[in-house]
Amino acid sequence: MDEATGKLLGLLDEHGGRLHRLLVKLTLRKDVAEDLLQDLFLRLSTSKGFLRSPNPERYLFRAAINLAFDWRKRDRRASATRELTDQDAAQRECPVEKLIRREELERILAAMDRLSEANRELITMRYINSLSYDELAEHLDSTPHCVRAQCSKAIVRLRKLIGLNTTSNQPQEVPHVEQRYT
Repeated sequence: MDEATGKLLGLLDEHGGRLHRLLVKLTLRKDVAEDLLQDLFLRLSTSKGFLRSPNPERYLFRAAINLAFDWRKRDRRASATRELTDQDAAQRECPVEKLIRREELERILAAMDRLSEANRELITMRYINSLSYDELAEHLDSTPHCVRAQCSKAIVRLRKLIGLNTTSNQPQEVPHVEQRYT
């Protein structure tokens, strides 16, 4: 086993579950998340950039985020039009409510696709992957205060892209991606 494969296997053992959940949240499809996780492994096992990276964990997550958004660009079919099975309908909320939530999520993810890579990574890791500011600061080799400010600016950019009113004095929250979308 070469150095890249060994390093990658160690990271996937440690973070594989989190990576899979993140990919499911970004693609809204478990089957695609599994394929992307395999593709991620194959790409990084031959990547010279991964071996030279000073922060392989960050490289791994950034590559996963980029793969998911690349997939979203290639595959624009509306996942909300997928038929509900009887089991899905029994376990979940009203199909109309689900459709509305899914459309909102699609709108947010489409807007995130138009953000810079750095802003997209910040929003994904903070609001979709639910990392704390301290964890994110450690991940990005920064301070929690700096990360909080960067996240705030990224959210303002995202709100402008999706058309939310950012001039209001009342704080607005970006909806967290919840497990029910998977």
